[in-house]
Amino acid sequence: MAFFLDEFQHLKIKLEDIKSATHNFSNDNLIGKGGFGNVYKGEISLSKGPSVVAFKRLGLHGLQGNSEFWREIMMLSSYSHENLVSLLGYCNEGDEKILVYEYASRGSLDRHLSADALTWMQRLKICLGVARGLNYLHDPVGTQQRVLHRDIKSANILLDENWNAKISDLGLSKIGPANQKHTFRFSNVVGTPGYIDPLYLEMGVLTKESDVYSLGVVFFEVLCARLCYKYSNGQYQSLVRMWKKSYKEKKLDDIISRDLLQQMDLNSLETFSDIAYQCLQKTHTERPLMADVVGKLQIALKSQEIHEVVKLVEAEKYEAIIKSAIALLIFRSKAELHALLSKGIIVNGGKTWFSLNKNGEHCEMISSTEFIP
Repeated sequence: MAFFLDEFQHLKIKLEDIKSATHNFSNDNLIGKGGFGNVYKGEISLSKGPSVVAFKRLGLHGLQGNSEFWREIMMLSSYSHENLVSLLGYCNEGDEKILVYEYASRGSLDRHLSADALTWMQRLKICLGVARGLNYLHDPVGTQQRVLHRDIKSANILLDENWNAKISDLGLSKIGPANQKHTFRFSNVVGTPGYIDPLYLEMGVLTKESDVYSLGVVFFEVLCARLCYKYSNGQYQSLVRMWKKSYKEKKLDDIISRDLLQQMDLNSLETFSDIAYQCLQKTHTERPLMADVVGKLQIALKSQEIHEVVKLVEAEKYEAIIKSAIALLIFRSKAELHALLSKGIIVNGGKTWFSLNKNGEHCEMISSTEFIP
């Protein structure tokens, strides 16, 4: 154990420095709570100079114990990726066990799911970042071992000021050989209800596909702009079955907010929802590899980027017409805008009928009242 501790001595931070940075764990510095304990914000001097960081103070009776505490230190010290939260230090003095992370100024993803300000483009980029981070854990480069996270959920995805996603909380993770196609671990079931792979829950067999299932739940949360459960009659009810049913019946419009639908390229939505649904398949063999998930999300993002450029160009081309329309024009693609204009719209305060003919030529019918003195 002494040798093990020596390896991480450079990360050790004194308790008195942490107390000073958090004003003795003041409520004014409290930025989050969980089953593990509380998280505080504070500024502390590190090797690179003064830094604003997050301090996770493990509770005496929290979900994370001594083994989870050291496991997280070991994991985050050994695995480094832009989409994994960075461990900056730790404290282990007396009864205090504290982990020090890079500060993610926007907090966790679960807090932003229902926010109208979070665009479809931003949501795609966040999902792609999480997929890249999980792909790294499942298939690391070199001789590192594969990491099975075991608690992928929107609350464990942190967002920095630029909305970059960072996977956090590796204290419950398990490791296995990275050079094998499949990794099976018999394990006591841990994780968060609603996100846990049903097969893992039923049989206690943990695989990397268990993380893939949990990620699929997060994808649908992002798509539907809400958490995967609702609280009713004193009980938590999972929404995953209903979401899967809506996908199979091609009724995604019923579970996606109108605001998001208006932003979406149809190809982007189809590609994203397809891979999200595949992640939720019943058997492990039907679920995709994380590399395939990353690839599909890249396609969905590219489709959305092209759509937004085309939409911008078209909106600028007909900007004056769109602004002067009597009714609000809602379109998600060039084709939809042209369909609206082909049918004709009333503009200019009701004095003009504007339309496009079959050749794309502008046609206007002006009210006769315009010519009456």
